[in-house]
Amino acid sequence: MARRAIRIANCSGAIGDGIDQIYRLALAGGIDAITADYLAEFNIAWRAIDQQADPSTGYEPNFLQQLAWHNGDAARLLAEKKIKVVHDGGALNPKALAEAADFYFRSLGITTVRIAWVTGDNVTKQVKAKTLDKELKHLDLPGVTLSDDDISVMLTANAYTGQAGVVAALQAGADIVVCGRCTDASPVMGLASWWHGWDTAKDYDALAGSLIAGHVIECGPMSTGGNFAGIYEFEQIYDLGFPIVEIDADGSFIVTKNPGTGGAVTVDTVTAQLLYEIQGPYYLNPDVTLHMESIAATQVGKDRVRITGVHGSPPPPTTKLAVCLLGGYQAELATFAVGLDTEAKFQQMKTGVLQRINKDDFSVFSIERYGSSPADPKSQASATVMIRFFAQSPKKEALAQMGQAIFFNGLQGHCGMHAAMDWRTLAPKPYVRYFPALVSQSLVPLQVHLMPEGGHKAGEAAVTDVPARDATLCAEKAAVQPSYEATTAIPEYKEVVRRPLGDLVFARSGDKGGNANIGFWVRDEAAYPWLQSFLTTTKAKELLGDDWKDTYKVERCEFPKLRAVHILVRGLLQDGVSSSSIVDGFGKSVGEFMRARHVDLPVELVEVEDKRRTAAYAAVGRTYTPGG
Repeated sequence: MARRAIRIANCSGAIGDGIDQIYRLALAGGIDAITADYLAEFNIAWRAIDQQADPSTGYEPNFLQQLAWHNGDAARLLAEKKIKVVHDGGALNPKALAEAADFYFRSLGITTVRIAWVTGDNVTKQVKAKTLDKELKHLDLPGVTLSDDDISVMLTANAYTGQAGVVAALQAGADIVVCGRCTDASPVMGLASWWHGWDTAKDYDALAGSLIAGHVIECGPMSTGGNFAGIYEFEQIYDLGFPIVEIDADGSFIVTKNPGTGGAVTVDTVTAQLLYEIQGPYYLNPDVTLHMESIAATQVGKDRVRITGVHGSPPPPTTKLAVCLLGGYQAELATFAVGLDTEAKFQQMKTGVLQRINKDDFSVFSIERYGSSPADPKSQASATVMIRFFAQSPKKEALAQMGQAIFFNGLQGHCGMHAAMDWRTLAPKPYVRYFPALVSQSLVPLQVHLMPEGGHKAGEAAVTDVPARDATLCAEKAAVQPSYEATTAIPEYKEVVRRPLGDLVFARSGDKGGNANIGFWVRDEAAYPWLQSFLTTTKAKELLGDDWKDTYKVERCEFPKLRAVHILVRGLLQDGVSSSSIVDGFGKSVGEFMRARHVDLPVELVEVEDKRRTAAYAAVGRTYTPGG
């Protein structure tokens, strides 16, 4: 007999997120488990640098702060209500975080919470010893492999692991499971598999459902209105509720949130997250390959969206390997130009600084202008343009040139030149180069460490070996993401109007290493044929404007049941956020920039959207202004 749906909440989508959410979710009740995602490609690199100075560090401490919320009531509620917790906050040192959490529970007199940690994702020693795959190829750069020089400056190498360690820990009796670099969805997948008893060798549709459920809630409030272009249609746009998924035995699920919390759960908020940080119609995971083309989202009640049509197949034989390399040193500073002739002022400053440095000493030397000054500005702030100087070099001492060049051009620079007052950003700091690769899953076994009932000081943890996934349970090779253009011409419309793309189209963008992904969708079925035919790869390049470079590559696919077109821009984010010279290294605003571009919109389509937005804004006491 199938069990009821498991109710899993998310309490954090990033470091610093949801500091009060374990307490609030546990207090509200009605949930079986809480998950969190604390890791990104950049902060695991930071933890690697920290651990070089202090081996006892290497984990993300946010979980401990969340446990301590409301004078420790968050921890007390978890124990009282027997709520399971699974997350990736262990980063490079899951044992230390597990022991710190155990210490905190026991300081409150709580001795009933069993804590486990999972290891095996950290394969740094194997990469250094070259006992993994013979050759580690860069995931995005053809012909680039991890060299001996790279290995000599390697900080850490972590394989993205699946749900197997989580399932084993829960089966062993753990209440809290601390993982390292598991995939973002693995905590949700492991909880659902353990709860429903899925067969990991054949229940691929169910596993795929839990994968996309984990994907929807992994970023916390980003599925309840956060980072959502249409949030101003919601009444409460601050202090958003965090998402909950109710996963059935067949893997279908409902996304919801607790009543009375901010934001909303709608088809659009969920669609935004479905399209976020994906690479195409195949979502590759160590436990399953998810086929996204057939996914459908349906509003089934207030703040309740059901996801159906999920299909899965065997996983790829490989999993992602995140290698962090010490890249050198970097520094930056911002100066400002105000009012008239800001382009000339920018060029004057740029030329003056470049004349004072030796570019051969730098691997990157970037000078970029941000913003513009309007005609007849009403404040100095609105008339201010930022000029950002950013440099990277393998030689720490070389970075002193940048500060010297900027200040040399200070008093003799453009009229009104002034700099940011915090000059500490000019001090060289180490940066990390991100090298994504693939490694055979069969080479990454795991171990589960379960603390004794007396806690981490009562003796050694019980160890359970979790075998690596057998190659016979994987697909022969990873599915290749298709890229294709629309198959139909743009429908004929009686009249068009020049307006921002975002007056008709929503978008959500994000990062995958050096690539930016942007999911575009429309709400009206009648508008989808227009979006399909309008948003070609050529149009995507055009919308990127001056940010487009011929070294980039655009890939395109469609999700008809979501009325969406997905664009992947390879190379837009350089080598990834840990070393990128651009401000928006996560690619969060790429979609908003493209939505701001003016295009020819069909009047009959945009009028329908205008009416919809006008009514929605009015319902919450706001006024909708087309075009921003």
